[in-house]
Amino acid sequence: MIEVTIDRGSLATIERKLGDMGNRAPTVLKNAINQTARQARKRLGAEAQKTYTVKNAGFNRAMKLKNATVSEPEAVIRAKGEPIPLKNFKISKAGGVAKAQVLKAGNLKPLQMAGLKAFVNNVARKGQLRKKDTAKGKAGTQVTHVAVAQRRGPGRLPIKTFFGNSIPAMLGNEKRVYGIVEPEIEKMVQENVEKQIRKVLGG
Repeated sequence: MIEVTIDRGSLATIERKLGDMGNRAPTVLKNAINQTARQARKRLGAEAQKTYTVKNAGFNRAMKLKNATVSEPEAVIRAKGEPIPLKNFKISKAGGVAKAQVLKAGNLKPLQMAGLKAFVNNVARKGQLRKKDTAKGKAGTQVTHVAVAQRRGPGRLPIKTFFGNSIPAMLGNEKRVYGIVEPEIEKMVQENVEKQIRKVLGG
């Protein structure tokens, strides 16, 4: 959860700048906070996309915004999402060796645990057919579920599927995403307050 707010003491400063229209200060504050929250959500999504190799993660869609109101001048950005299958990140199966790269600043690394190599393949049950029409195919067609996985023993099953980070974990990364955007938020709030003041004053 990310909060976008401003010191309530700033309300008096806004009132002074508005002069005879000081009664508009709560609205100015609300609008500035909501504008900042929208900008922060966009920046967080862009920074996460720049940092991770995940494809089509939908960062902006995963972040829900609770707008500030006149009585409660605080906007909240909440992100939801389960861990994302590792196949949605950058992967390679060249030479029969499954490799993955989560961070764009990193490198492809072989996946191997307990001496067992991972693989990239269809892990759906053999002969499994769709019971009804879905976005992926018509009823009766073969189910395909490509994943980065690893067998837990000599048999075909059971299989362990690998996952990368969830969207909330990626967005909340203090070092690479939120930690970069967070210092900008206060500056954006102040700039948006000034814009809203000028708008009210007709400037």
